[in-house]
Amino acid sequence: MKRIRAMAVLPVLLLALAVLGSVRSASAQQILIDKPVKAGELNLFPDLNNENNYYYVADKVRLATDASGTPQFSFLRYVENVRSGADQPEAREGEGGGIVHALVTLGVTPEQLDAARRELQRLKPAATIQGPVVFKSGRFGLVSSFADTKGNLTKQVVGLGSAPLLDGEKAAISIQLTKLGAKILWESFNTAAPDVSFHFEMDMSGFRSPKRATIDADWSKIYEHKAFGAGVATNFLAAEVKSAYDELRTSNAIKITQVGEDDKMNEVITSTYKLLQDRMFEPLGGTGTPDLNSLTNVGQGQASLLDRATTRLKESQAAVEAQNARIRAENKETQAANDKARVEQAKGAGVRSKWEQADLAASKAESDAAIAVRKAEVAERRAADAAKWKPVDPKDAGDEIDMTKISQEDYAKSAKDARAAATAAQTEAKRLRAEADKSQGEAAVATAAAPETKALKEEESAPKLSVIATLEMKKVKQTGTFHMDLNKYTPENMTLAFSENIGDLRRLKGDASHFREVNLDDPLFKQRELVAMVDGMNAQDFGQFINFVDVQMRKKHASGEETPDEVRVDRNNFNKEGNAFKLLYGWKGDNDRSKWMEYDVQTTWSFFGGKSVVEPWRTLTSGTVPLVPPYRRRTVMLDGNAEEMQQAGVRAVTVKLFYDLAGVEQSKQVTLNVAKGQVAEKVEMLTPPDSQSYAFEINWQLKGNRSLSAPRQKSVSDIVYVDELPAQ
Repeated sequence: MKRIRAMAVLPVLLLALAVLGSVRSASAQQILIDKPVKAGELNLFPDLNNENNYYYVADKVRLATDASGTPQFSFLRYVENVRSGADQPEAREGEGGGIVHALVTLGVTPEQLDAARRELQRLKPAATIQGPVVFKSGRFGLVSSFADTKGNLTKQVVGLGSAPLLDGEKAAISIQLTKLGAKILWESFNTAAPDVSFHFEMDMSGFRSPKRATIDADWSKIYEHKAFGAGVATNFLAAEVKSAYDELRTSNAIKITQVGEDDKMNEVITSTYKLLQDRMFEPLGGTGTPDLNSLTNVGQGQASLLDRATTRLKESQAAVEAQNARIRAENKETQAANDKARVEQAKGAGVRSKWEQADLAASKAESDAAIAVRKAEVAERRAADAAKWKPVDPKDAGDEIDMTKISQEDYAKSAKDARAAATAAQTEAKRLRAEADKSQGEAAVATAAAPETKALKEEESAPKLSVIATLEMKKVKQTGTFHMDLNKYTPENMTLAFSENIGDLRRLKGDASHFREVNLDDPLFKQRELVAMVDGMNAQDFGQFINFVDVQMRKKHASGEETPDEVRVDRNNFNKEGNAFKLLYGWKGDNDRSKWMEYDVQTTWSFFGGKSVVEPWRTLTSGTVPLVPPYRRRTVMLDGNAEEMQQAGVRAVTVKLFYDLAGVEQSKQVTLNVAKGQVAEKVEMLTPPDSQSYAFEINWQLKGNRSLSAPRQKSVSDIVYVDELPAQ
């Protein structure tokens, strides 16, 4: 990876969030996710309300660098020696793992952006690029290769984590690796092109264009599927949910009715699955990114998430390889048929060439015969004129020869010879024309018999990683049937996946500030630095709901002493510290190595309105302290039938949602413009994990400046239908 100074790139988030009011926020962006345009190296999405406004996706991933151009990256690998029991085999390896921390830049260069502008104006002169697409959230996976038991190299998912977006130009990522993951990565960094890649899956919000399709689903049959039998206690990878939906669609538990183009079916299926998934599941822990224990722990009858993600990756790669094998076999048959066709085409070309030559010879003979006929006609006219001459009287001629008689005979002979030549030329021309006509017929038959060649199919690209988003089933299950008409602009989240190799970092391997190995059994120098990270929130979300979070750490040592430490996270230092807040404790007579890894943490969350939530003390052992808000982001979809509301005279609908945040009622209001066909929208709020209740009020603005209102009512549903007007 090239060393790129910070000023050499135009980071996406610097443009999106650095100057308030200069760029539209994520909630203000209304883009069409199914109308992308490729301009230069960038992917652009148009604005729903202005077809000439476009937003670009910053999918160029780089390790961030400091002022000196050095990558902001560190890799700590640690080991803890273990002693085997008397009845156990000798332990040949200790326990341990690793912690990778890096700052990553998501952005594009000014040159890439200028090239995209020029290309967009060439395609659409009135169009302009307004700025970057603002991601809602993101995840990443760390992928590498290792040798399996048969010595074959296979891709291994060695870590999963959140990819929070900051107000500044950098995103911080931190992963605690298993022992296997740490070993794989450490060795891979010894190569010029390490087999280590970050695979990002970034979520963005937008709208899909209206489609003539409807969705009907039977919730009871969906929940009865074998994949969802474990229900509430089971975590799911998004790829596993998709596979289950595929089976349910085959059995008609999920039914899609489409009118029109078959080539749009894949888009309809994607929208269907996303709508159902949003109602059945929510991101694990509110973020969709599991912690280390969830990644490595094995449940009852279920492999760990890392193993399942790797299995999904292998299954996807195997499926693509099988498909490519079929494509190669078909291409081989097609190539053989094409070779045979070309032979037949060559034969046909030879016959056509013979006909063309015969036609040329016949045409020349016909031209020569026409000339001979004209010459004969001239000679015959001259002979006729000569026959009219009077002979010379011998007595008058004297000794002179009678030239009149000689000329008449010569002209007559010349005319006779010319006529004979013309007749011969005409006969030869007829013969050659007959041969040419015969060759023409043979050429037509040969051409019709020669088959056409067919194009070879392109092989599919192998997937780089299984979908890494992790979900948990909602406690409140859906009931009855689900029906949705997609013939309107439908709000939907879209996941963009892109990968980047971490680059050549061998020059840093000898620098302990970047690569460090620690044996935890050396008490003299032993200290432990913990990294506290706000999980699943970016700076925009943090500042929207939370004043600060206070993190208190205490380490009770074996000596009886206690080491306290504290850090406070607010909007300002959230950005400055790169979402990596350090806590520290050292070694004070802690001879029990496993006990030394234990420490206690308590978090206090201060929300807007002056309310605070103090969480109980919890004991942790990992090097990363996840700071998960006690409230989770929840999405409620507003939906209605535009045609019915327009017939009822509705011009606009205003929906106000009320929810409890730390004992203080909060509200959000959304207005739908029915006259323009906008009858669907998503509203986000924070709710407790164990409560799904909220309240809402609806006001309908009718023609003639009249209005109708529905009284405030409570709900736990993920969807509010706005087309059910009260009696007038």
